[in-house]
Amino acid sequence: MSPPDRQIDEGYSLLYKLMSDESNVDKLLIIKHADKPVHDLVKEIAQFGRDAKKQLDDFKKGDPALVFDAAGLPAVEQEARDQTSKFDAKQLLTSSGKTFELRLIFTQTQAMGYGTDLASALATHEQDAARKAFLQSVSQRCGTYRDRLLEALQVK
Repeated sequence: MSPPDRQIDEGYSLLYKLMSDESNVDKLLIIKHADKPVHDLVKEIAQFGRDAKKQLDDFKKGDPALVFDAAGLPAVEQEARDQTSKFDAKQLLTSSGKTFELRLIFTQTQAMGYGTDLASALATHEQDAARKAFLQSVSQRCGTYRDRLLEALQVK
């Protein structure tokens, strides 16, 4: 596999993991409470994650050469990400009220910012027109969600 192919596989793997994680973010709301605007936005992001993940699965069905499970990060980077993920999960699960809501907004803002940049970077390397358009759309939607989440953080 050539380096550009490997990079695309790694990019798709990261995007697939992100959309998989985002597709489940609303499960937190089963055990935790957020005010309606935040609750509704998180539900919307989770649905977006499910839809994006399904589209990625459909792309893979049409092109079995696509790889969504390529490990491409250095071990230390993966370890750092795993530690951050565990820390964030613990903070979300052990907080309540406005603290929970702020932590949820913050973690979602980070995820959507990452999604914006990841999908945009991947789109620049994608040769397939349909996948390129999808990636550009994912980048734009993640950016819109990031902006909406940032608005929710504004001090009133």
